[in-house]
Amino acid sequence: MRAFKLLLLVFGFYVLFATIQAVGWQELSSQLYALKWKLLPLIFIYPFIFAFDTWGWAYSFPKNLPNHVPFRDLYLIRIVGETLNNIIPWAASLGGEPIKAELLRRRHGVPLAEGFASILIVHTTFWVSLNIFVIGAVLATLKTLPLTPILMNSVLIFLIVLGVVALLLVIGLHWGIFKQVHALGETFKWWGADSQEKGQRFLSLDNEIKRFYTTNFRRFLLSTFFNLLGWLTGVIEVYWIARLLGMEIGWAEAWLFEALIQVLRIVTFFVPSSIGTQEAGIVLIFLQFGLEKSFGLAFAIIRRLREWVWMAIGLAIWLFLEDKPSIKKS
Repeated sequence: MRAFKLLLLVFGFYVLFATIQAVGWQELSSQLYALKWKLLPLIFIYPFIFAFDTWGWAYSFPKNLPNHVPFRDLYLIRIVGETLNNIIPWAASLGGEPIKAELLRRRHGVPLAEGFASILIVHTTFWVSLNIFVIGAVLATLKTLPLTPILMNSVLIFLIVLGVVALLLVIGLHWGIFKQVHALGETFKWWGADSQEKGQRFLSLDNEIKRFYTTNFRRFLLSTFFNLLGWLTGVIEVYWIARLLGMEIGWAEAWLFEALIQVLRIVTFFVPSSIGTQEAGIVLIFLQFGLEKSFGLAFAIIRRLREWVWMAIGLAIWLFLEDKPSIKKS
């Protein structure tokens, strides 16, 4: 599996190279060089997206987030987890999720069952909010920037699949999916000598999640709301980049572009960091709306540069958190 993921990573870099070749290295470099310092504000938009997403996560804990866990720490842990999601090439963009739960346990004594439960729950609110975000973008631009048949069909398929996945995830988590996983492991002798201990952990995880869905629907809505605010903040970034590149678009159009880019990122999750496939996909989206492919590639590269800056910051934060002494639970 790891070898396959590494092959996909190589494929992604090849697609990126081929896309730049098709557009032209000189044209791309001249566009980026002309912007220079004007790109700096983009670095400061992303922290707000992280903040809203962190609030979405804070409302996803089965119990109220312990008072001794400051929002700042939750924010930093989320940055670390998302960074590792992007750079671990064989984990389907999920490699940082266990690190989030482990850092919460190590630094603040939050039980792993509760940490993992919050991560699974926030993924359901993530899918629900993304569905709302994409549907809203399509409806907001039906008259001003209607989707081409190819894009419309792709979006409809995506929404159907995403909706089904979100529904199945909520149902599975509510009914106790981990208890079933443990039972399956017992059948095939996966767990070994510590089977009973693992069974208790799985049961605890199920109970935490079920408690959330049966007694905390308000927090589910708040988590969905803050995740949606995170998506909407991304529209500001799209609008800013488009204006820097000289594209005359409104806020509704920027919303649609951001929605389509997020659809693209989800669809290409199997390629680590969506490298190459994201850039090529953005170019194709721009071409579908009759825009210059050079604009599309410059836009994609700017987004990628911002992503790399925050990945570097995330790795630095991880080193900082790992070196700090654990904070014992009071």
